[in-house]
Parts: sequence; structure tokens; C-alpha cells
Amino acid sequence: MKKLLLSAVISPLVFFTLHHSLAIAQPSASAAAQPSASAAAQPTPVYAVLSLIGDKLDIIVARQQTGTRVDANLRESVAISNAVFDNAVVSAIAEAVRKINSKAELAAINTRSLVLFEKQRELFAQSGDKILIPDAIRSALKDQNATHLILVTKRRDDASAQFVGGSSDGKGRIEGLGFYLDGSASTKVSETGDGGRGFIAPFVYIDVALIEMASSKVISKEKVVASRPVSSGQAVRDVGSPWEALSSAEKVRLVNVIIQDEIARVMPRLLK
Repeated sequence: MKKLLLSAVISPLVFFTLHHSLAIAQPSASAAAQPSASAAAQPTPVYAVLSLIGDKLDIIVARQQTGTRVDANLRESVAISNAVFDNAVVSAIAEAVRKINSKAELAAINTRSLVLFEKQRELFAQSGDKILIPDAIRSALKDQNATHLILVTKRRDDASAQFVGGSSDGKGRIEGLGFYLDGSASTKVSETGDGGRGFIAPFVYIDVALIEMASSKVISKEKVVASRPVSSGQAVRDVGSPWEALSSAEKVRLVNVIIQDEIARVMPRLLK
């Protein structure tokens, strides 16, 4: 059954190369004709990128009641049909690779397959330093001569929104992309900015792994647990509602900003 699912997954995969945009400068003819011994000994790496975080946004609302049998939060998900967030991941990784190794090539897998998004932990299960790579994905990456896979998946971790002064707020567990809301907390999100009752915190909880294709070994892995709380006091339309503190466009923009900033932060360590 799994093979059938994977064969369905592979059909919408589209590869595109970004190495032209990564190149900072082309070598002169004389330099190209006389490569150094060290350059000849190290083949150009080809990084394939697969981002599996942007199929939905989770809206997490903190409950006021307590109890061991009650989820700490109310949860709702909004499906995302386009690749706006996964494209932001690919763009941020491409920019980071360009700065670290201008000669590297990059191939990105573009997929909206629900199977890959929903079963990512099972399909890419890790045991020790080795990770499973579905046969269909491995075959597609082989066709691209990929030497490495940069895999971006959802991370499940404790909810935490960081405020000015080092305080934090959050209950329960969250994962992937979304917004954490608490309508009861007294907040201050900047030294001079407005505070208020309640906040909304766009969040990005993901893992970024570098995998060697030949051995399926996870060479390095970085976690991202980041949020940007916004006080209800900054709302324009309804000061009493944390959700109204940000417009729809601002919500999308902030999630993308967190993705870009965090990818830029972890990529140098990932590729060290």
C-alpha cells in the first residue's frame, strides 16, 4: 500500500535548478583550463531541497480552564493550497547556500502531496544517524544527481512566546506553522510599544536536516522554535481581540519573515 501512495506522490514532483542564480562570478577561460588540485579533488555538491511544512496553518488558542484530561489549547487548522511558505523555505536556503558555497548547485522538489505532508514522520523516520528516504523520492533525487538532501519538516515542541524582559508564555505543544493566541495574558512586546490584554504569536517550529544521499546519513540537524508575539494593544480594528492585532497580509508576512530569518541563522551551522 505504501508503494502505491508513493507512486502517487512522485507524479506531481517538479524539479528546478537554481545554480545559475547561485553563481556569483564565472571563472576566466585560463582559470577554467587550469583547475587547482584541491578543486579537482572536491566535486561540486548538489543539494536537493524538500520542504514539508506549508500545507496548513494551525491556530492555537490557550484555554483558561485547567485539568489533566483537557488539552491546554483549542485548535483549528487552515489548509494552504499553494506553496507560499515552502517556497519561502527554498528561497531562504538558496540564498544561504549562495553565501556559503557559490559553486554549489541546488534542486528543489515542489509537491503539494498530502501523503508527504501528513505522513512525514513515518516516511522519513530516523534511526540513529540514518534516515528513511522513500524509494520514489530517492529515485527522483538520483535523476538530479543530488549528493545531499536538505529536508525541512515540522517539529513538535512546547509552546513558547518570548516577550520583552525575557518572560515567556505558552501552554501545551505546537508544531509546524501557525499562530498561538492568549486573550488573557498581560503583555508588553517592546520597550516603548503598546501593551495590552492578550497577544497573537506567529510561530515556526521546524527541523532542518542535511542528509548524505549515498549513505542516508544525517550529517547535521538544526531545530527552529521561533515566534514573534504581537500584543492586542497594537490592533487597529478591535483592541480586545488578539486575532485582529494583525491583518491577513501581516500574518502571512510575519510567518515568512520568521522562516527567512531562522533559515539564515541555522544554515551556516548545518553546512559547516
